[in-house]
Amino acid sequence: MVSMQPGIAKLQFAMGSHGLVWKTGTTEVERVSCQARLLGVKTGWSISMIDGNPITEDHQAWSELMRCKKKGEKYNIYFTKDEASIRADQAKADSDRAKKVKDLEERKKRDETERKIREDAEKKRADELASKKQDYWDKQQAAKEEEGAVAPEQAAPAEADATEVAEAEADGDAGAADGDAAPAATEEGGDAPAEAEADTPPQE
Repeated sequence: MVSMQPGIAKLQFAMGSHGLVWKTGTTEVERVSCQARLLGVKTGWSISMIDGNPITEDHQAWSELMRCKKKGEKYNIYFTKDEASIRADQAKADSDRAKKVKDLEERKKRDETERKIREDAEKKRADELASKKQDYWDKQQAAKEEEGAVAPEQAAPAEADATEVAEAEADGDAGAADGDAAPAATEEGGDAPAEAEADTPPQE
């Protein structure tokens, strides 16, 4: 069923029984069956056009329906809805509009929630990555500081060893110098008794 404007319905019928019964002297539908009922025609509607021909009298409706039935092709019938149907359609339209607005708001909320979840997840990943990088650099820095602290400790024993070696060499040189001086003194001492003997007069 296609609504052309408020209160108007356009329905397509096929060949066969149309299922329309209208009140005598009017085009107001009194009973519906077959196609009319399946298509949603309601009692109280009025037939306004059949296959492009305006209908104002009941006999026109009869003759046009017979012509369409004999033609064996699909045809359109325009109905003017009654006041109750119009109010029902209006209520349905308002309900559909409200539902559409509500669905739109829910979709916006859902999209906003999903967007926030994505942003939170991305921020969490970025924070974790930054934390890992910071931990890595902290460990690198700590390792460098440890290497810097160990180097002076290793250098100190080396300097101490060098000092000890230097002192040992100095002591060795001093000892060697003393050893060289001792024989000279001895030799001098040895010469002294010889001179003493030379000075002593021979005894008769």
